[in-house]
Amino acid sequence: MVVEAPEPRKLSAIMFTDMEAPAGQRWRDDCLQQALHDEHGRLVRDLLPRHGGREVKRMEEGGFLLEFDAGLSAVSFALEWRAAVDARNRSVPGERRMSVRAGAHLGLVVHRDGDVFGEGVNLAARIESLARPGTVYVSETVAAQVEGRLKAPPVRLGRNELKNIKLPVAVFRIDAPVEPRGEGALMARVRSLLGRRRVPAGG
Repeated sequence: MVVEAPEPRKLSAIMFTDMEAPAGQRWRDDCLQQALHDEHGRLVRDLLPRHGGREVKRMEEGGFLLEFDAGLSAVSFALEWRAAVDARNRSVPGERRMSVRAGAHLGLVVHRDGDVFGEGVNLAARIESLARPGTVYVSETVAAQVEGRLKAPPVRLGRNELKNIKLPVAVFRIDAPVEPRGEGALMARVRSLLGRRRVPAGG
């Protein structure tokens, strides 16, 4: 009997972004919706290389699945991206404003055919679904990496029961920008946090 070797896993920060119609509205104009999706896509792709991020794939409704080597990089990207969207929204009519949110988790993932799989991906998606418009939500492992690197600490929102996730997950909201210090990931603490749960390799 041939036993297949397990697929190698990598520690990555996975982020989902989402873009919706302006608060309290629905998309009424397909051309406008597509134009805003395209504009949002250009913004994400312009900012991503500055933070060492990789576009895994474009999601439906204008969102993205992104991958970073560290939680700090993911947060730095998300805060600059959110600030750019906010600045843009202040200069356009209400119907042309973008409503965005993001969720991120630092965990083990499997790379396969250009995509990423694993509980790390599932967690990031569930955390993004909790985020309110205009916010960035992260898991405890990401919050640990940015601890002491923000002008204000991450805001703990409590533990949440997430669909298809066995244990409750602590979720944090990121409000303040990153302090301009030298790079220094807090990997020891992150790995200790990851050690609390076993992460399956499957998607």
